Amino acid sequence: MPHPFQKYLLAIALVLTSIAISIRGSDGKIKLVLHNYPGLLFLMVVVSTFLISLYFKITSRRISSLSIQIREQSKIKSDGNNAQIDELSGRQKEVYDLIISGKTNKEIINELFIEQSTLKSHINQIYKKLNIKSRIELKSKLKH
Repeated sequence: MPHPFQKYLLAIALVLTSIAISIRGSDGKIKLVLHNYPGLLFLMVVVSTFLISLYFKITSRRISSLSIQIREQSKIKSDGNNAQIDELSGRQKEVYDLIISGKTNKEIINELFIEQSTLKSHINQIYKKLNIKSRIELKSKLKH
């Protein structure tokens, strides 16, 4: 959300610039409307340039601030998830990764050469350690 006055910076800059460069034609000649006032023309262009640079400076700072906030939020969330995932055993992490990649129980059993009861035990332990109840919840937890 831009600062309340930020949108006016560009509008004023555009009006000043368009006035400064406005032209008129007469007697087959095209001239700046304010050609008799070079100091005023220069001042309008300088003020316009200043307003535009101020607009971009404010935008740049806001983007930088939002970027920092996003990184901090992402770090907080991933640290929480990583701490829970670090509690999983090696085999549980393998099962977890296969579940996340979208494998079915049958595919996981075949890939890890384990029994269905063993897989269910791993899945139950994963759910318990991550404090979840289903694959849907597991995948939605990753998105947050």
